[in-house]
Formats: sequence, structure tokens, C-alpha cells
Amino acid sequence: MPYRPVTRVRCAHCLALLLLLGTTPAAFAALQTFNSPGTDIDATREAWLLASGIASVQHEVDFEAGFSDGQDVSGLTGLFPGGLVITDTSSAGSARIEGTAGGIGGSNPVGGFALEHNERAYLALDFSAAPIDYLAFRDIDHTGTQVVVTFVGGGTTTTSFDGTAVSGDSAEFFGLFRNDMPRITRIEMDAGGDGAWAIDNLEYGVSTVPLPGAAWLLGGAFGALLAKRRRG
Repeated sequence: MPYRPVTRVRCAHCLALLLLLGTTPAAFAALQTFNSPGTDIDATREAWLLASGIASVQHEVDFEAGFSDGQDVSGLTGLFPGGLVITDTSSAGSARIEGTAGGIGGSNPVGGFALEHNERAYLALDFSAAPIDYLAFRDIDHTGTQVVVTFVGGGTTTTSFDGTAVSGDSAEFFGLFRNDMPRITRIEMDAGGDGAWAIDNLEYGVSTVPLPGAAWLLGGAFGALLAKRRRG
């Protein structure tokens, strides 16, 4: 059976509105994605945390410690927590740490360092050693990016995230949550733009909430509606 379409959520307020309007659980069955413009990063991240049932992010990588400018991390095992392996699958075979202001096609890392890629298919994040429920990061300097998500069992779905500004502090938030899909084993990203883009501030792991995020949120919304009716 083919997977159902990706559900995209822009911010916490939008998510709450959908629930209060009576959105059915089926609408939230597929992979959920969260994508912000640069001005709405915190609110979008909060919506992602809520939907993913994250009390505390399991693994974080901000590239600020343990890395050096120009370091190539492509294909290296044991470098990232949770068994994550990051690989450039293009013929270049290079995913480098960038620490120069403006060095990502004119854009800056978040903080001192980010992971820069050449916008060829694909920048691949391999979680097969420990499949995940959720992933988020800041995406930097690109005109748009296709994302192929592979689940335990081999099924795939495709989504995307929006382009960013092309200079200065251009990072935006992108997050995803598997919802009631199988856990995620691999994420491949094919960006477009001026030949360089980057990711930073990775957050990933397994949810602490046993129910799918959408069902958990829906239950909370129904509880709020019932409380409102009783007060009325």
C-alpha cells in the first residue's frame, strides 16, 4: 500500500487551529514536516517538539566542538552520536565543516561551524544503526531542497523544504516526525542554489511518547474542547 501524503505544519498556532477545527486522525497518519521562515524558528520548533512528544532531545550535533574548519566528515563512522553517518553520495564524496563567515555561498553558519555540502544528489543522513522517530536542523543558503525519507522495511516518501535567503544569517528551521509511519533509517537531500548549502544544529532520536504524535495532540485538543463545553 502506498504511503499517504506528507502533512506539513507551519507553526504551533496553525497546528492548534487544525485540531480545533476537527481534523481527523487520518489526516495526521503520514510523516509530518515543520518548516519555518527565519523569523518563526522558535514557534515552529516548539510545534515540532510537541508533535514529536519530545521532553528532551536525545541527540544533538551543533558542530561547535570536536570539529575543525575544512574537515571532511563524509562516510565516517563513530563520529556522531546514535550511530549517525553523514555521506555525500555524489562523485565529489565530500561533506565539509565550514567555519568562515559568508563561506556557505555568502551565508553564515549558526554559531562558528556548520556542515557544508555541494548541492549534488545526495547529502545522506544514515540512521540505520539506530532508526529514529524525529529529526530537525537549521538549513542554510539554498533555493529549495527535495528530501527522500526511507523507513524501516524499505518504504520511502518524498517531501521538501523551502529556500532560504542567500547571504548573512539565513538559517531556517526544518523538522520532521514519523508519526505512525515506521521508524526512519535514512534521509537524503538534494538541494539547489548557488552550489553550496549547509545544515546545522541537528536534533534527532526516539520519542518518549508511545502514541503517535497526532493522536496525542488530538486527544489534548478534545480534552480542551470538553473542558470548554463544561464551563459553558
